[in-house]
Amino acid sequence: MYQNYIFDLYGTLVDIRTDESGRNFFKKYAKWLRRQGYHFEWKQFYRHYTAAEKEHRERAAQSGRYRNPEIQIEEVFQEVFAANGYILTDEQTAALCAGFRRISLIYLRLFPDTLACLDGLKKAGKKIYLLSNAQRSFTWQELELTGLIPYFDGILISSDEGCMKPDPAFYEICCERYQLDKAQSVMIGNELKSDMAGAVAAGIDGFYINRYPVFHAEEKLAYRYVSKEGSLLEVLTQTGISV
Repeated sequence: MYQNYIFDLYGTLVDIRTDESGRNFFKKYAKWLRRQGYHFEWKQFYRHYTAAEKEHRERAAQSGRYRNPEIQIEEVFQEVFAANGYILTDEQTAALCAGFRRISLIYLRLFPDTLACLDGLKKAGKKIYLLSNAQRSFTWQELELTGLIPYFDGILISSDEGCMKPDPAFYEICCERYQLDKAQSVMIGNELKSDMAGAVAAGIDGFYINRYPVFHAEEKLAYRYVSKEGSLLEVLTQTGISV
């Protein structure tokens, strides 16, 4: 039925837990920064970073370009460091962002059924795309670590595009860039208000992967398919692909 399978990343293909807001995290990051030659007190960095991020998100929302705008976190880092006398190159900024994410990471792993699902789609000759609400400088290193990049025929990250799910514009960008027929495309994700609502708004079928211990049926369904047990292998079986 479908030729194009569009996946969410976090919570769908990848199981991840991070702490990017706690006191201990910012203490660790400030300590790491000092080893890189950048001297911040952790409270100082925390105040500047959180204030700058909030301001960037507010400006993006006020621009009115998208319903659900996204920012580039690199610009936040450059502003914070510049306010403290450090003018960063793009390469330095990327390294500092990547370090921020690595230090925040508690765990990162593929779900047990991820590769079996993707391998099954590839064997069936299907096209696979990634549509992720994420920051490239955080996420690309995780795509490399998990070995997922070769599976995708196209990768869209919200920080690159200026908008995020559930904004239908994000889905439209994907379909236009890769010339996808919406009738032959399905969005697979674990978030009802993000992945599924966005797919419906964009006119694309949704496949909801329920990763929670219990399943509650929606009064008004925002998806065509559902795996109540949270199994990606049902993506294959329910869309007519032999396992």
